[in-house]
Amino acid sequence: MPRGLIGRLLGRIMAWHNGLDSEWTVRLLHIGNDEQILEVGFGPGAAIESLVKLHPSVQIAGIDHSEAMLDAASSRNRDAIVAGNVILQLGSVENLPFVNSTFDKAFSIHCIYFWEKPVQGLRELYRVLKPGGRLAITVRDKNREAYQAFRPEKLEQMLHRAGFTTVEIAANGVSAHPLICAVGTK
Repeated sequence: MPRGLIGRLLGRIMAWHNGLDSEWTVRLLHIGNDEQILEVGFGPGAAIESLVKLHPSVQIAGIDHSEAMLDAASSRNRDAIVAGNVILQLGSVENLPFVNSTFDKAFSIHCIYFWEKPVQGLRELYRVLKPGGRLAITVRDKNREAYQAFRPEKLEQMLHRAGFTTVEIAANGVSAHPLICAVGTK
């Protein structure tokens, strides 16, 4: 879990490195005006900052397990928090602090690798999505041991086990930085 000065530095690197990943993932969700959005594992809050700029009428909640990332994201999104458009908090995907059917869309980028129980986390996301809601889970598309549990067919199976009726797999097509996104619909 990132902490202190190293955590803040890691957050800046993450914001820079994952910027295009965030833009691509958010586009796949087809976010509309006045929607309720959840990000799990918001890191330094760069995706939330971009969302607020692109869609000023959305309400965004975020959960992250790192206090350093909460501090960084809160600082980055201070104006949106004060305006009431963004709420950030510490938490775990396996036990989301939201009532059923709260969100229209949810997403998580490069975070599922760290979930203790991925299917349980996906079930929680399913629970907090409204009927017809969409979830995007973005992972690296690399043939390495760390990513094998999250290959497209495995992500699709996990999302179906969590209750999602439709799952679409998208690839960004960038060979230097390959990504896969599984988009599930409730």
